[in-house]
Formats: sequence, structure tokens, C-alpha cells
Amino acid sequence: MFYLLWLSAVEADVFEPDEPEPMPGIGPMTGALEAFAEFFDIDRDLVAAAAERGADPLAEKPASSKAVKSVIAAMTDPERTSFLTRLFDGDAHVGNELRALVRHRLTPPTDTPAIAVRTVGDLRARAKAIRQAGERALAEKAAAERKRREEETERFRRARLDAIARRGENVWREIETEIERRNATGYDRATSLLLDLRAISKEKGAPEDFLRRLQEIRNRHARKERLIEWLAKLG
Repeated sequence: MFYLLWLSAVEADVFEPDEPEPMPGIGPMTGALEAFAEFFDIDRDLVAAAAERGADPLAEKPASSKAVKSVIAAMTDPERTSFLTRLFDGDAHVGNELRALVRHRLTPPTDTPAIAVRTVGDLRARAKAIRQAGERALAEKAAAERKRREEETERFRRARLDAIARRGENVWREIETEIERRNATGYDRATSLLLDLRAISKEKGAPEDFLRRLQEIRNRHARKERLIEWLAKLG
């Protein structure tokens, strides 16, 4: 919880870029910590960057008081004096540093390299990378959804054109029937069918026949001004 409050200060630009994080990380996030971060509206990407590293394993399994006392007892007088003086002066970091020193001296030597302490600048850079990755993922998802809709629209269009092509001359008779309704619904239906017939004629490489029959319709219904306005959509 202290780390999350520290992150809120990081978000508010309280610290310089080289300020070290107060502990190695906060991962994995618990439900309570996630609720806390959400309640205080802490940048999600900044929290995600901090949670990529887990807390110090030794911090999760505290050393015994006896082991801690033995480490402190073995400290040199200058070390103890330095810590006590800083504590008296109100140094806010002295507690963390002392605990880190004790944990370090209690940790048996290994060949595993120590995890470098991250700074405010490191966390901000990682949060930016996480945010950009999220934005790219959302953009890719949106693009995939647009492509899916376009493909679905094209499938419906293709099926409609194939069905109209199979109906042959019946389509032209249906167009005349719709025109004779003499209303917007009929004119809209007739124009939609003509648009589909124009697309089919282009696909077959024979637009001349379509243009000839369209002109015949215009000539037959020249007095229907509203119809002529609708037919203007065909160019």
C-alpha cells in the first residue's frame, strides 16, 4: 500500500527521474491492492510496470528476530552510528536501507546476479511501453473488427448480386412495378435494384446494355420528376 501511494506521487511528478523505488516491486497484485489503486485512480500502466517484479522474497518471509539481532550486533560502530544519526535527523529512507542491509547480509551467497533497483525514470519508461503496447493491441483489434465487418458486408453484397443475376428479366419487371407505386419507397427500391444491375453489368464487362435500358426507363417516365431525381443517383 505504501508503494502504491509512492506511485501516486510518481504520477504527480513529485520525484526526480533518478529516485529509486522504495522496494523491488509489488507483484503479484492482490485484489485488495488492485481495489486500492483503482480507488485512488493511480495510473494503471504505472501500476502494471511496478507489478512486473514481485516483492523481495525475504520480505515475504521475514527473518527471525534472533537472526536480525545477530546481523545488527555484527555491524561496525560507524555503521550503527550512521543509521542512528540519520534516524534522529528524521531521514525517511533509513528504515528501508537498514532492512535492505539486514536482508542482504542474511542472504546466502549465490551466483544469481542481484536485481537492479529501478528508478522513477525506469518505471515511467516501462509504463509508457505498456501503454503503447495496449494502444497497439486495441488498434489491431479495431482493424481486425473493421476487416471482419467489411468482409461480412461484401459476402452479403455478393450473395445479393448473385441472386439478382439469377432472376434475369424478372428484375427489370420488378423495377417497373416499383416505379408504378409512385412513392418514395417504390422509387428507392427501384433505384437500389438498378444500382445492383449496374454493378453486375460492370462485372460482366457489358455496361452498354444496362445504360441503354436505363435510358429507356428515363424516357418512359420522363414526366415523373421525383423519379428522375432518384435516378440521378445512378449518374
